[in-house]
Amino acid sequence: MAQNSEIIKIDSLRNSLRIDSLKRILATKKDTARINCLNKIAETFLNHARISSQERADSAFFYSEMANREASERGFTYGEAHSLIILAKSKWLIQDREESETLTKQALPLAVKANDDLLIGKCYLQLGRLKDPVENYQKAVDHLRKTESTKLETEAMTRLCMAQIEKGQYEAGFPNCETCMGLALSNVRKDASDEWGHEMVTWSYMNMYDLFKAAGDYETALQYLQKANKYAQDKNLSGWGTYGEISDLYCLLNKQDSAIFYWKLWKRGSNNSVIGHQIFGNNILANIYVMRNQPDSALSVLENSLLLYRNMGKLNEYDEWPVLNTLFLRAKAYLQKKDYNRALSDGRQAVKRFEYYDSKPKMMEGYELLSSVYYHLGRHKNAYETLVKYEIIRDSIQTRQLLIRLNNYKRAAEDAKKESRIGFLDRDNQIKRQELRQQATLRNFLIAVLIAVVFAGMYIFRNIIMKRTNERLRQEQQEQEWKLKELESENRHVELQRESAELEMQALRAQMNPHFIFNSLSSINHFILKNESKTASTYLTRFSRLIRMVLINSQKSLVSLDDELQMLELYLEMERLRFKNSFDYSVTFLNTIDSDNIFIPPLLFQPFCENAIWHGLMHKEGQGKLDIELSMENSILSCTITDNGIGREKAEEMKSKSAEKEKSMGLKITEDRLNLLNRERGIDTFYQIQDLQDEYRHAMGTRVNLKISYRDKIQVNI
Repeated sequence: MAQNSEIIKIDSLRNSLRIDSLKRILATKKDTARINCLNKIAETFLNHARISSQERADSAFFYSEMANREASERGFTYGEAHSLIILAKSKWLIQDREESETLTKQALPLAVKANDDLLIGKCYLQLGRLKDPVENYQKAVDHLRKTESTKLETEAMTRLCMAQIEKGQYEAGFPNCETCMGLALSNVRKDASDEWGHEMVTWSYMNMYDLFKAAGDYETALQYLQKANKYAQDKNLSGWGTYGEISDLYCLLNKQDSAIFYWKLWKRGSNNSVIGHQIFGNNILANIYVMRNQPDSALSVLENSLLLYRNMGKLNEYDEWPVLNTLFLRAKAYLQKKDYNRALSDGRQAVKRFEYYDSKPKMMEGYELLSSVYYHLGRHKNAYETLVKYEIIRDSIQTRQLLIRLNNYKRAAEDAKKESRIGFLDRDNQIKRQELRQQATLRNFLIAVLIAVVFAGMYIFRNIIMKRTNERLRQEQQEQEWKLKELESENRHVELQRESAELEMQALRAQMNPHFIFNSLSSINHFILKNESKTASTYLTRFSRLIRMVLINSQKSLVSLDDELQMLELYLEMERLRFKNSFDYSVTFLNTIDSDNIFIPPLLFQPFCENAIWHGLMHKEGQGKLDIELSMENSILSCTITDNGIGREKAEEMKSKSAEKEKSMGLKITEDRLNLLNRERGIDTFYQIQDLQDEYRHAMGTRVNLKISYRDKIQVNI
């Protein structure tokens, strides 16, 4: 985990000064105090960031071995256990896992004998890095929770969450992730300068992302990725950007343009001098190529990753996982190329290691791949056996995913119940206050009656006042009735206005559809006249699909954003075909948008795209580009349509030289529709057209910014 370079320098200087100070006082220490000082020197070397792993391990090993020898001679159990833990970490640092495990197992009974929960927790924390991570990290958390070392407890809890997610234990991982996040935030509130504490916060956000991604809740997973990214930027933590994970998430959502968009953002900000970063980015890019069914491109990228791995030398557990992901992606690519023998070789190798680490989610993916490969090779028995394994793990994981969702729903229901209970208490308090007021009124009335009995004159005077009051109330009641009738009349008037506006909107839609159909039929006629029958047939097929969608939505005042984008992409594909692929286009979501739950007027974006193609891109020399970017901010849907055409000024000049001098009919109808939409529903919907110029004021195209206050599915159904 990369830290900010300036903080690394400060920490390294602090460690160097501490080592020098400890060495100076070492000569003055004796007996157990000397042994503890030797162990402190060794631990400080382990945390020294400015020297190599080999130097750190060698220096720590030297001092901890000296401490271990002296502690053993003096029978100092605590010091001996502490030195063995440091020796185990030193061996682990240089990837001697077997020796590290042996030393840790020797330290554990001594730590238990010393009855020190901190040492016992450190032993189990180190064992979790070596074997049985869920079991050992849980024991580490149990013991460290009894100490005052909340930082070590947070680290153990974080690693426990990672292990549970990796092994598919989602129902246990969810509450642990929430606890871990609370611990991490509590630590940084106590010490805002603690760099490791801030990394623990970011790490806990990433664990929540992994958990919700595994549960299939990609929207919540994306929110936690964005939290992690923002927190890392605010705290100046390098190496913690999440654009790569966002790109990978959009791969799962099958939104290719958005995946490429965020991959480019990751590429721009990544440290390409670090081999691990290059490999991470290569795996994401290869996954995008596999998703696009481009296996050759994917294999080229993956071969580069494997070459980088070979240059890294000996791999530890954390380095091996990216290698396994690379092999698994290569097996997928070979399967797409129908090179089943190579796919089987890579798939078996990856799955074997997945089984070693007991990673249920990756095992499930691996068994599914191997079953398909065996089937294509005609090895039906093997295909059936791996398919059975896949089904068993899938049922187990889906059950756990369901438990997570049920847990979330249960918590939401409990929160709603609490809010409801608070509402009931508020209403009870209001009723009690009303009863007190009524009781006070009754008491005053009795006093008034008593006074009336004593003073007859005042009683008569009071009756007169009451009569006048009743008359005034009757008059007020009559006035209220008249006002109510006036309001009903106004409501009927508003309803008639709304019906009138709806009829106007239907008329504009009726104008829009013939205008659009006329342009499309003109394009078909163009191909027929040029005797391009195959192209005309392809164009006519797409035109028929588009017409079907237009007819289906012709009677709807609002359609979902997903349907609108499908119609728009069909239209853009038709225009690309007509203009012989002279321009490219992309549709990108800049943030999370639930396109099935957003409803807008139909054919709203098409006229602006048509205007950009016909007046900007059609006359451009070279390849044109049309970018459509969608984003959501403060319940406003923003759509930016950008082209690199000749610009409006040049288009007007060409227009003036031609016979066609009328304003675009589709754009004029759209303006009328937007104005009517604003008047009918009070919606602030508008657009702006901006001319793009370079530093020499040469035209670079145009940009249309469209702002829409949409309706959601519930509002449309109502």
